[in-house]
Amino acid sequence: MIRLLIAEDEELARHELEATVPWEDWGFILIGAAEDGIRALELLNERHAELVLTDIRMPGMDGIALMRSAIDNATGQKPLFVILSGHADFAYAREALRLGAFDYLVKPIDDVELEATMRRAAEEIRARSHTASLELVARDDKAVSVVRDLMQDRPIGPGDAYIEAALSDVATRYMMDLSADSVAERLRISGDHLTRLFKRATGLTFNEYLTRFRMRRAMELLRDPSVRIGEVADLCGYRDARYFSTLFRQTVGLTPSEFRHGKQSSLR
Repeated sequence: MIRLLIAEDEELARHELEATVPWEDWGFILIGAAEDGIRALELLNERHAELVLTDIRMPGMDGIALMRSAIDNATGQKPLFVILSGHADFAYAREALRLGAFDYLVKPIDDVELEATMRRAAEEIRARSHTASLELVARDDKAVSVVRDLMQDRPIGPGDAYIEAALSDVATRYMMDLSADSVAERLRISGDHLTRLFKRATGLTFNEYLTRFRMRRAMELLRDPSVRIGEVADLCGYRDARYFSTLFRQTVGLTPSEFRHGKQSSLR
């Protein structure tokens, strides 16, 4: 699921977006709704939203200022923005697009247009995450050849589509309870078959790759001192912070606290 944040100062409109839109059906999980840009920025930094649906005119900090702050302060992948504007706000919407907003919607929002825009945004985020996952795994010598072939759209042999789909699934759902069996079920193949394909193609087991992906994400999050270690664990798919710390040390060679305070390490 893609983490979605809503920023809307009109209470009725905000509650309507929260309660009546089938976000999960479109691939999103709503992680918060803010009444102004200042609170939205706080939630964005705390919960690491991947997409922000924001009104352009809000008290304290408007949508443009929110977008600028989010872009300037991003430590990893920048969130995607979809702007809500009135007919009289076209100049603001144009400025948002210039800054890199994915799209804008004119109020009152048309349900069909909202769904189409959000589904397109979801595909964009998945594509970005998929590219990032390929780049991450490419840093591991065991997986360089398969990743290079996938990135250049050349078949690597039987099962390459399943491997690419599995890599994409990890990139978009790593914060959830994942296993080779659960990914294989989504791909409509057996867990044993996916496990064999994954090992043959990358040199890693599915769990080894998932752990490495999560640890690299954890390392990115730990560079932000505002994110507590327990939150890092949760955002990387570990509900037990103590287990996460143990696994992080086994994989990286340092505890999360040591890594945060600048000691040298390398991913094992």
